[in-house]
Amino acid sequence: MARITTLEEFEQRYTEGLHQPLPLKAWREVTTEWLARHSEGSGDYNPLHRDAEYARDARHHSLVASPSFLFSIDFGANASIWGHLPQQEVSMNDLSILYLGADVTWHRPVWLGDRVRSIQTPVGVRRTASRQLGEALVCTGRTDYYNHRAELVASMTNHMLRFANPGQGVESARTTDAPQVAPDPLVWQRTRRGAQPLCWEDVAVGDELPALPKGTYTTTELYLFSLGTLTMSRSRAVDEGTIDMGAGGRADPEYARRSRAQSTSFDYGPQRITWLAQIVADWMGDAGDLLSMSAQLRRPNLIGDTNTVVGRVLRTYDHEGEGRVDVRVAVVNQDEQETATARATVRLPRAGATDPHAVLFSPTVPDLGASPYG
Repeated sequence: MARITTLEEFEQRYTEGLHQPLPLKAWREVTTEWLARHSEGSGDYNPLHRDAEYARDARHHSLVASPSFLFSIDFGANASIWGHLPQQEVSMNDLSILYLGADVTWHRPVWLGDRVRSIQTPVGVRRTASRQLGEALVCTGRTDYYNHRAELVASMTNHMLRFANPGQGVESARTTDAPQVAPDPLVWQRTRRGAQPLCWEDVAVGDELPALPKGTYTTTELYLFSLGTLTMSRSRAVDEGTIDMGAGGRADPEYARRSRAQSTSFDYGPQRITWLAQIVADWMGDAGDLLSMSAQLRRPNLIGDTNTVVGRVLRTYDHEGEGRVDVRVAVVNQDEQETATARATVRLPRAGATDPHAVLFSPTVPDLGASPYG
């Protein structure tokens, strides 16, 4: 089998498979263990997703998945990395990749007990150029996520940069000698809005979201995401230049330099997207809904970088009677560089809104006047 070594060959072969879905993966049932594993991998200890007693009394009256759980259902990148090309035909030593970002729309929650699966489809490829990497391709894939009721849960379109491997890291090391911060305690210390509703009328343009410190990015953080959120599976094959394909080879600094054009070990791009979704979810509380997010990765997140997620309100508006808010969020490293940014749209409850299903889920019958159930 001939190996593809040029962008021209890759583009031609990738284009042949556009708009044709990839083979389907098996249905998977959402369990408490799976929800907890993603919680550990993403560093998100929101009790809506891991505390059954808390969730029972909350808005959905059951454990539900966090918005970023989509990445655990399906990383969603095979369509943009390979399309329909056999992976063994393309070596990272010849043509490497960088994750550029994703556009996500959420339609409904993923509930405990749902069976879920996804459909990945390569949908586009275009030429571009990078100052450091030269000529490149942007390959775009779409992933649609469904539950066992044939309901569309969410859709994600991601973008992957494919380029000729320069054989060395092209990004410079950090310039600021910032203090190192242990990431684990920050997960436990996080304060969330939780059950206290944030009403649309109480939000103003320019409001800042409470900062979400993530601490110093460690190899443990990389492996927690890789094994917790993505997969516990071993690689069937090992790329040239490494013997360790754990975390996709990212934890091997020499492999990162020679095959992935990074100066040292680095993160999965979607790991930062889970952080961007988390700061929004923590701010909006249990009563809010994250409707959409368009995220772009600006620079790599390297082992040893210290990160904080920040955000502010860009716009508040009425949409067909719903209170909606647009926010801008970003991951900022110790050099005050934004390594990832996103714009997200949130739906918030109106002041004075009540739960129309309070009678149904209450342990007693509250005095709410006429029952909505007749």
